[in-house]
Amino acid sequence: LSTSEGKALINQIAEINPNAMLVFSGGEPLMRQDLLELIRYAADRDLMAVLGTNGTLVDEEMARKLLESGISGVGISLDSLDPEKHDTFRGVKGAWKGAVRGIDACKKIGLEFQVQTTVTKENFKEIPELIKYASDMGAKAFNLFFLVCTGRGHEMTDISPAQYEKMIIYLAEVQSKY
Repeated sequence: LSTSEGKALINQIAEINPNAMLVFSGGEPLMRQDLLELIRYAADRDLMAVLGTNGTLVDEEMARKLLESGISGVGISLDSLDPEKHDTFRGVKGAWKGAVRGIDACKKIGLEFQVQTTVTKENFKEIPELIKYASDMGAKAFNLFFLVCTGRGHEMTDISPAQYEKMIIYLAEVQSKY
């Protein structure tokens, strides 16, 4: 959408559902030159604007600009504590380093953030460590997503039905701890 089309959509959302949460995601939303303008526009209409990002473009300067634009929080994708595993899943060398730098920048600036992880066969056993890491870093939340095998993900293998059940039970049990 163009900037004006984006603003028109924001107006429609605000009219239909005042105080709604509006998630700016992508691809990578920070690639949009007008993102800060759209966030400010949404925030000025009392929408809770949040950002879903891979974190690679979030340094202290960007975290500060996001906070000043009226963003309520940032979700940063981190799919493994092992840089190579994360980079392989995300398809970009250096993605892990960028995500961790983004988390650090948000923390330093005081911008609320959450860690977002997609569970796969490769990181299934690592989820407890990722949850602890997110908590130790000061994340407001940890969101676990289940892989949707479409797009680039169509070539990836999903977890088994038994693993889905085991993970959902684990999340219900650990939720009160965090």
